[in-house]
Amino acid sequence: MKPAAAHSVAVTPDVRSVAMTAAGAVRPAFDRDFPDPAVIAVAGRYYAFSTHTAWERPGHVFPILVSSDLAHWSYAADVFSAPPTWGRGDWWAPAVVAVGRHYFLYYSGRAPSGMHCLAVATAAAPTGPYTDHGPIACHDGASATGYIDASPLVAAGKAYLYFSVDGPDHHSISVLPLSADMLHLAGARVELIGVTKSWEKIGDATVEGPSVFAWGSRYVMLYSGGSWRGRYGMGFALASSPLGPFVKSDRPLLWSDGALSGPGGGSFFVDTTGTPWLAYHAWVGGGRELYVNRLSIS
Repeated sequence: MKPAAAHSVAVTPDVRSVAMTAAGAVRPAFDRDFPDPAVIAVAGRYYAFSTHTAWERPGHVFPILVSSDLAHWSYAADVFSAPPTWGRGDWWAPAVVAVGRHYFLYYSGRAPSGMHCLAVATAAAPTGPYTDHGPIACHDGASATGYIDASPLVAAGKAYLYFSVDGPDHHSISVLPLSADMLHLAGARVELIGVTKSWEKIGDATVEGPSVFAWGSRYVMLYSGGSWRGRYGMGFALASSPLGPFVKSDRPLLWSDGALSGPGGGSFFVDTTGTPWLAYHAWVGGGRELYVNRLSIS
């Protein structure tokens, strides 16, 4: 990958490289509901994970797709063949990181109390089987309650878990340091960004779905904002440390327009050549379908 210059990073999606196009129209890479996608590359193949969907077999949670070219995707497995016993639904936004020979999948669900929690599962292969380890964080014991949209980062020998905070308002993204075994917390919550830009304030007025990666000497946070039902988009923010402070770009890099409705829930990944990509969803008919674009980072 080409490292960014120390003074700036510009991030833009290359809309010409959407996995499938026809007569200039943007089309999804997978034409079934697949919200909040996360993609990893393993041994020449790509694996995509999404929020729980209605088309999965009864009781199964978090579908996994596989592709060899990013253009053609097929169903491969599910993370869980039965819902995790600790939760009561709202199985949202899984994200996976490979560390050594293990895959760590972080996700969110609703506890019996009604509060959303971040949880973790592990496997020896991207398609599982996954062993659930249950919740690792639901609140900070003070002002922040209910955590969703987990996104892990391993950088400079340390691990971090980024997420959105439900309450008292769904208006912030934070990070928690993780332990060396990736299964426990190793420090206090650090709040990173809130709702400050005009496009984020539309509709639900939210920032959520973080995806953070290192690029040169900088850390780039991709995130979603606005109203997830339609007037939605993605922006990015930059920092010199995984713990911030993060400074936002003024304009979103994706936004609802004539070609895409409600694009968001996106995540960063690199292909087998080290080229950066963005996986995200957008509304088509009654569902949020999978799109992939190259990212231009300079």
